[in-house]
Amino acid sequence: MPRPIRRSAVVLATALLALGTVLSAPAGAAVADRTDLAPQQFAPQQVAPQRFAADSGDSCRYGVSEGTLDWFPVTAPPGLGSVSVTGTVADRPYERDPGPVCDDDGLYSHVTFYAYGNGRLIARAVEKVDNDILKFTFRLAPSTPSIGVDTLVVQVCRDSLTGARPTGYCGVPQVYSSYWN
Repeated sequence: MPRPIRRSAVVLATALLALGTVLSAPAGAAVADRTDLAPQQFAPQQVAPQRFAADSGDSCRYGVSEGTLDWFPVTAPPGLGSVSVTGTVADRPYERDPGPVCDDDGLYSHVTFYAYGNGRLIARAVEKVDNDILKFTFRLAPSTPSIGVDTLVVQVCRDSLTGARPTGYCGVPQVYSSYWN
């Protein structure tokens, strides 16, 4: 390619890149210097909590967990990205169960939360219940500030209370990401 055409192509590519950067800027950035707007209009927008749900995968849905995830991104030092989990785990049958009748099968339900950052498992939490509903709230965070939680895998499993029965079973793992808010 001749030198003048190559130079024109570089100038054109640079101009398009600059235009793309300007067009992708947040809408509020264009009015940030206005003094006639109230200060609360410039506060960072809070991301709405993300709903989660998982079950044990059986026909009676013996084990069920649901709730919300609040993602806290990695920020300036010391910065630990984390996720706050609020929800319930239920094991059927339980008192005032609105669903179909499920006979007590002698198993309990547990939900496990696996927190990943950059593809590595960095934290884990388990909540267990038998023939009841359990409410929980906790935060999963890494132990080192160099990595944050960006993905959470939620799985409900059922296991034996006595150990006399063979190992239980698990429902399909459900994957949630801070990028999907």
